[in-house]
Amino acid sequence: MNIFDIFDENKRPKAPPIPGATPAHRTAGKKLAMIHGMHLAALDETQAMMERVVAGERQVNELATQINSMELMGNYRHFGNLCGRECQFLDFHHTSEDNEIFPVLNANGGDGLKQVIARLTEEHLVVHELLESLATTVSDLLDKPGPDTFARTQETFTLLSRVVRSHFDYEQTELEEALGFYAVPF
Repeated sequence: MNIFDIFDENKRPKAPPIPGATPAHRTAGKKLAMIHGMHLAALDETQAMMERVVAGERQVNELATQINSMELMGNYRHFGNLCGRECQFLDFHHTSEDNEIFPVLNANGGDGLKQVIARLTEEHLVVHELLESLATTVSDLLDKPGPDTFARTQETFTLLSRVVRSHFDYEQTELEEALGFYAVPF
C-alpha cells in the first residue's frame, strides 16, 4: 500500500456509531481537535514563511533557519532526537495514542473501530517517516541553500502538511464518539 492509498478517504475504514453514545460523549471526544490545533498552527506558520520565500520577500536561508528553529524542528540537534520539542510532543502524542488510548479502544470497541485503530497506527508510521525526511531536507537546505534544496524542502513539507491534516481530520472524526464513550483519558 502506498502513501496515497493509506490517506485515501474512500479506502479508510469508518467507525460505526456506538449505540448509547450521547452528545456529551462526542463533546468529550472533541478535546483531541484542540491538541491537534497546536500542531496545525506550527504547520501554518511554516507554510506562510515558504510563501514569503516564493514571493521573494524572504531568502531561502531565512526559511531554513525558521524551520530549524520553529517548535516543529527546533532544538533538533540540541535534544539529539528527530525534531526537538514539538516533534517530541507529536511523537509523545502518537506514542500515547498507540500505547494508552488505542488499547482501551481496541479492548472495548467492535471490529469497525479496531480497523480504524489499525489504520491510524499505520498513518503514525508514515507521519514519523515524513518528519525524518523533513529533518533531512532542512539540514540540506541549511548546508546548501538554493532553489533545488528549497524545492525539495517545500515538496517534503507540503506532503507532510497534507498528510498530517488528513490524518488529524480522520482521527478526530472517527474517534470522537469512542473517546468520550469509553472515557479514554488524554
